[in-house]
Amino acid sequence: MKKQLFVLAILTAGVITALSFTGKAGGGSDMGSMPCCSATSGPAADQAQTTAVTEKLAAPVAAVFDSYSLIQTELAQDSIKDVTKEAQAIAKAVSGDAMTTFSTNVEQQAKILAKATDLRGAREAFKPLSKSLIEYVSKHPALAASYRQVHCSMANADWMQKESTVNNPYLGKEMPHCGEFIKGSSDEEQGDSMPGMHM
Repeated sequence: MKKQLFVLAILTAGVITALSFTGKAGGGSDMGSMPCCSATSGPAADQAQTTAVTEKLAAPVAAVFDSYSLIQTELAQDSIKDVTKEAQAIAKAVSGDAMTTFSTNVEQQAKILAKATDLRGAREAFKPLSKSLIEYVSKHPALAASYRQVHCSMANADWMQKESTVNNPYLGKEMPHCGEFIKGSSDEEQGDSMPGMHM
Protein backbone atom coordinates (compact mmCIF):
# COMPACT_ATOMS: atom_id res chain seq x y z
CA MET A 1 0.00 0.00 0.00
CA LYS A 2 2.83 2.34 0.95
CA LYS A 3 4.60 1.57 -2.32
CA GLN A 4 1.48 2.42 -4.34
CA LEU A 5 1.01 5.72 -2.48
CA PHE A 6 4.67 6.60 -3.13
CA VAL A 7 4.30 5.97 -6.88
CA LEU A 8 1.05 7.98 -6.96
CA ALA A 9 2.75 10.91 -5.21
CA ILE A 10 5.59 10.90 -7.77
CA LEU A 11 3.15 10.86 -10.68
CA THR A 12 1.07 13.71 -9.19
CA ALA A 13 4.16 15.85 -8.63
CA GLY A 14 5.27 15.21 -12.21
CA VAL A 15 1.92 16.29 -13.65
CA ILE A 16 1.88 19.53 -11.59
CA THR A 17 5.45 20.36 -12.63
CA ALA A 18 4.64 19.70 -16.29
CA LEU A 19 1.57 21.94 -16.17
CA SER A 20 3.54 24.72 -14.51
CA PHE A 21 6.28 24.49 -17.12
CA THR A 22 3.76 24.52 -19.98
CA GLY A 23 2.11 27.70 -18.65
CA LYS A 24 5.43 29.56 -18.50
CA ALA A 25 6.84 28.31 -21.80
CA GLY A 26 3.64 28.95 -23.68
CA GLY A 27 3.43 32.60 -22.65
CA GLY A 28 0.30 32.11 -20.59
CA SER A 29 -1.93 34.81 -19.24
CA ASP A 30 0.37 35.52 -16.28
CA MET A 31 3.01 37.27 -18.44
CA GLY A 32 0.52 38.79 -20.84
CA SER A 33 -1.50 40.42 -18.10
CA MET A 34 1.50 42.17 -16.53
CA PRO A 35 1.48 45.88 -17.49
CA CYS A 36 5.27 46.06 -17.55
CA CYS A 37 5.43 43.39 -20.23
CA SER A 38 3.28 45.22 -22.76
CA ALA A 39 4.91 46.79 -25.81
CA THR A 40 5.78 50.49 -25.58
CA SER A 41 3.42 52.57 -27.68
CA GLY A 42 1.74 55.94 -27.95
CA PRO A 43 3.26 59.07 -26.37
CA ALA A 44 5.72 57.02 -24.33
CA ALA A 45 7.14 55.54 -27.53
CA ASP A 46 7.38 58.98 -29.14
CA GLN A 47 9.16 60.36 -26.09
CA ALA A 48 11.59 57.42 -26.01
CA GLN A 49 12.43 57.94 -29.68
CA THR A 50 12.88 61.68 -29.19
CA THR A 51 15.13 61.14 -26.19
CA ALA A 52 17.27 58.72 -28.17
CA VAL A 53 17.71 61.28 -30.95
CA THR A 54 18.40 64.15 -28.53
CA GLU A 55 21.10 62.14 -26.78
CA LYS A 56 23.00 61.88 -30.08
CA LEU A 57 23.05 65.65 -30.64
CA ALA A 58 25.96 67.92 -29.84
CA ALA A 59 25.63 69.55 -26.41
CA PRO A 60 24.72 73.09 -27.61
CA VAL A 61 22.13 71.76 -30.07
CA ALA A 62 20.46 69.56 -27.46
CA ALA A 63 20.45 72.43 -24.95
CA VAL A 64 18.88 74.87 -27.41
CA PHE A 65 16.12 72.55 -28.55
CA ASP A 66 15.35 71.22 -25.08
CA SER A 67 14.84 74.79 -23.82
CA TYR A 68 12.88 75.72 -26.94
CA SER A 69 10.49 72.81 -26.37
CA LEU A 70 9.92 73.85 -22.77
CA ILE A 71 9.11 77.41 -23.88
CA GLN A 72 6.69 76.14 -26.51
CA THR A 73 4.91 74.02 -23.90
CA GLU A 74 4.73 76.92 -21.42
CA LEU A 75 3.22 79.28 -23.98
CA ALA A 76 0.70 76.64 -25.03
CA GLN A 77 -0.43 76.57 -21.40
CA ASP A 78 -0.83 80.38 -21.36
CA SER A 79 2.15 80.65 -19.03
CA ILE A 80 5.49 82.49 -19.05
CA LYS A 81 6.70 81.04 -15.77
CA ASP A 82 9.93 79.50 -17.08
CA VAL A 83 10.19 81.36 -20.38
CA THR A 84 12.83 83.83 -19.20
CA LYS A 85 15.00 81.10 -17.70
CA GLU A 86 14.81 78.84 -20.76
CA ALA A 87 15.35 81.72 -23.20
CA GLN A 88 18.46 82.73 -21.25
CA ALA A 89 19.63 79.11 -21.43
CA ILE A 90 19.31 79.21 -25.23
CA ALA A 91 21.29 82.46 -25.45
CA LYS A 92 23.98 81.04 -23.16
CA ALA A 93 24.26 77.80 -25.13
CA VAL A 94 24.67 79.69 -28.41
CA SER A 95 27.16 82.27 -27.10
CA GLY A 96 29.24 79.61 -25.36
CA ASP A 97 29.48 77.38 -28.43
CA ALA A 98 33.02 77.58 -29.82
CA MET A 99 31.88 75.78 -32.97
CA THR A 100 29.33 78.56 -33.71
CA THR A 101 26.70 75.96 -34.57
CA PHE A 102 23.90 78.51 -34.62
CA SER A 103 23.58 81.93 -36.17
CA THR A 104 24.07 84.88 -33.81
CA ASN A 105 20.45 85.73 -34.64
CA VAL A 106 19.33 82.86 -32.42
CA GLU A 107 21.21 84.30 -29.46
CA GLN A 108 19.77 87.78 -29.99
CA GLN A 109 16.22 86.46 -30.49
CA ALA A 110 16.50 84.38 -27.31
CA LYS A 111 17.67 87.44 -25.36
CA ILE A 112 14.69 89.45 -26.60
CA LEU A 113 12.36 86.61 -25.60
CA ALA A 114 13.99 86.48 -22.16
CA LYS A 115 13.01 90.13 -21.61
CA ALA A 116 9.32 89.58 -22.32
CA THR A 117 7.18 90.60 -19.35
CA ASP A 118 3.81 89.31 -20.48
CA LEU A 119 2.28 86.49 -22.50
CA ARG A 120 1.60 88.59 -25.58
CA GLY A 121 5.17 89.87 -25.71
CA ALA A 122 6.60 86.40 -25.18
CA ARG A 123 4.52 84.98 -28.02
CA GLU A 124 5.62 87.73 -30.40
CA ALA A 125 9.27 87.17 -29.48
CA PHE A 126 8.82 83.42 -29.91
CA LYS A 127 7.96 83.84 -33.61
CA PRO A 128 11.37 84.95 -34.96
CA LEU A 129 13.18 82.46 -32.72
CA SER A 130 10.98 79.69 -34.09
CA LYS A 131 11.66 80.79 -37.66
CA SER A 132 15.43 80.65 -37.12
CA LEU A 133 15.31 77.21 -35.53
CA ILE A 134 12.97 75.90 -38.24
CA GLU A 135 15.57 76.95 -40.81
CA TYR A 136 18.23 75.12 -38.82
CA VAL A 137 16.14 71.94 -38.61
CA SER A 138 15.46 72.03 -42.36
CA LYS A 139 19.22 71.52 -42.90
CA HIS A 140 19.57 68.75 -40.31
CA PRO A 141 17.42 65.66 -41.04
CA ALA A 142 18.31 64.01 -37.72
CA LEU A 143 16.46 66.78 -35.90
CA ALA A 144 13.56 66.76 -38.35
CA ALA A 145 12.76 63.24 -37.19
CA SER A 146 11.86 64.57 -33.74
CA TYR A 147 10.82 68.19 -34.22
CA ARG A 148 7.85 68.79 -36.50
CA GLN A 149 6.97 72.16 -37.99
CA VAL A 150 3.44 73.41 -37.42
CA HIS A 151 1.73 76.41 -39.02
CA CYS A 152 -1.12 78.45 -37.54
CA SER A 153 -2.93 80.65 -40.05
CA MET A 154 -4.76 82.56 -37.33
CA ALA A 155 -1.50 83.59 -35.68
CA ASN A 156 0.27 83.78 -39.04
CA ALA A 157 3.24 81.98 -37.51
CA ASP A 158 5.03 78.67 -37.28
CA TRP A 159 6.71 76.70 -34.54
CA MET A 160 8.20 73.29 -33.86
CA GLN A 161 7.09 70.63 -31.42
CA LYS A 162 7.75 67.04 -30.45
CA GLU A 163 4.14 66.02 -29.82
CA SER A 164 2.05 64.33 -32.49
CA THR A 165 -0.99 66.41 -31.47
CA VAL A 166 -0.95 70.13 -32.30
CA ASN A 167 -0.12 72.17 -29.19
CA ASN A 168 -0.42 75.83 -30.20
CA PRO A 169 1.90 78.24 -28.31
CA TYR A 170 0.35 81.35 -29.89
CA LEU A 171 -3.33 80.74 -29.10
CA GLY A 172 -2.85 78.62 -26.00
CA LYS A 173 -5.84 77.18 -24.18
CA GLU A 174 -8.25 79.26 -26.26
CA MET A 175 -7.50 77.18 -29.38
CA PRO A 176 -4.87 74.61 -28.37
CA HIS A 177 -5.21 72.39 -31.44
CA CYS A 178 -5.39 75.08 -34.10
CA GLY A 179 -2.67 74.46 -36.68
CA GLU A 180 -1.42 71.99 -39.25
CA PHE A 181 1.78 70.03 -39.61
CA ILE A 182 3.91 71.12 -42.52
CA LYS A 183 5.73 68.79 -44.88
CA GLY A 184 8.70 70.03 -46.86
CA SER A 185 11.01 72.96 -46.28
CA SER A 186 10.44 75.72 -43.75
CA ASP A 187 10.17 78.16 -46.64
CA GLU A 188 7.08 76.43 -48.04
CA GLU A 189 4.40 78.98 -48.84
CA GLN A 190 1.16 78.75 -46.91
CA GLY A 191 -1.64 79.33 -49.40
CA ASP A 192 -4.55 78.39 -47.16
CA SER A 193 -5.88 81.28 -45.07
CA MET A 194 -7.99 79.01 -42.90
CA PRO A 195 -6.36 77.28 -39.91
CA GLY A 196 -6.10 73.50 -39.89
CA MET A 197 -7.89 72.07 -36.90
CA HIS A 198 -6.46 68.92 -35.38
CA MET A 199 -8.62 67.80 -32.49
